[in-house]
Amino acid sequence: MPPGNPLSTVKRRYHHLSPNQQTNWWVVLGVAVLLLVLLLGLWVYLQFQAREKPYVELKGYRVATVASLNDFLRTGANRREFGQFALFLEEAGVADTIEPENLLRQGSDWLDINEPPFAIPPRQQWPNIVATLKLIRDEVVPSIGPVDIVSAFRTETYNRKAGGSQKSKHRSFCGVDLVPRSNIGRTELVEELHNLHARLGPDSNMGLGIYSGVRFHVDTCGYRRW
Repeated sequence: MPPGNPLSTVKRRYHHLSPNQQTNWWVVLGVAVLLLVLLLGLWVYLQFQAREKPYVELKGYRVATVASLNDFLRTGANRREFGQFALFLEEAGVADTIEPENLLRQGSDWLDINEPPFAIPPRQQWPNIVATLKLIRDEVVPSIGPVDIVSAFRTETYNRKAGGSQKSKHRSFCGVDLVPRSNIGRTELVEELHNLHARLGPDSNMGLGIYSGVRFHVDTCGYRRW
């Protein structure tokens, strides 16, 4: 090996060390290698998490991240269409009920059925959600507190893959699935919602569905309960 080779220089210096110094040298080298392995492992883990978890947990349900929403809005004319949708909600007086972007959530099982997590409903269906949002703002929230959306409008393909009814109110953008933001228990939640449904009666045209956990459905397209 050429005398100017860096590795040769290191070896010569190593052999001139005392036994104790050689031991310390190996300890330092081992610690350095271990730190490098740990840093590499952390980087790989973070990269894996970023790729494998494009969602956040919301009361046990998966909703797509803000980064996923931004990717959706950058596609085609989605940002412009969403801006017009948000303006429609503002002019209808319901923009303060729930964040408009959350009304784009198709559901919490998009990863399982390989469908986009977001969709913008057709313009002709936008008026269908107004009465439902007013009901949520004026009746549901005062009864159980603030809520979050886990499913709103669904495309025909999404609804079919998810096993939804062909007459699902999600298809016509009249119904939404919600979860409470508070820590209200299921028993109390169900009681409050049943009382609300009974009090409002048929005149409210309120549809109410109770699912597992604290997830429930609300629409204003037919008085019924399940």
